Amino acid sequence: MSHTKVPLINEPEKEPEKASAPANGSKTLRFSVPARSSKAAQHERLFPAPNSPQVIQPLSATPAASRREKVRLAPHHSALDWERHKHEKDVKHIDPSCFPVRITKEELSKHTSPHDCWVALGGKIYNISSYLDYHPGGVGILVKNAGKDCTALFMKYHRWVNFERILDECFIGFMVR
Repeated sequence: MSHTKVPLINEPEKEPEKASAPANGSKTLRFSVPARSSKAAQHERLFPAPNSPQVIQPLSATPAASRREKVRLAPHHSALDWERHKHEKDVKHIDPSCFPVRITKEELSKHTSPHDCWVALGGKIYNISSYLDYHPGGVGILVKNAGKDCTALFMKYHRWVNFERILDECFIGFMVR
């Protein structure tokens, strides 16, 4: 039985190998299995597709302007910790006899410090001073937008988040004209 090797694509043809019989007289069948190239392995991959958002792109492929800064929260500042904290302490920081307050845009704009941080979301006013350290995006972005109606900005980045549930204990009143 003769052995012939089928040439692979882009492989120069070689002289066919001669089959040699083992010492005991039996015949041996030899065959070659082509090695997978990395390019071939990529085309055979079915899931996830090569251009799928599930494929992690190298950092250099992401434009610097669209990258968000990573924020490391302090220990015991997770979403579950916030749930516990907001029920154990007074996070409204207003006189309960005034609740709910009616706040104008001018009054809202006076509350812009980290210790007195109010925002409007969906026509409601929230004192988020106690929430700042629990925000996964960091304190800076919240303080930067303090004293403003942040509904449009919030919906741009967090449209799926239920802010009324997260900030329920921070609710202090309504925005009025």
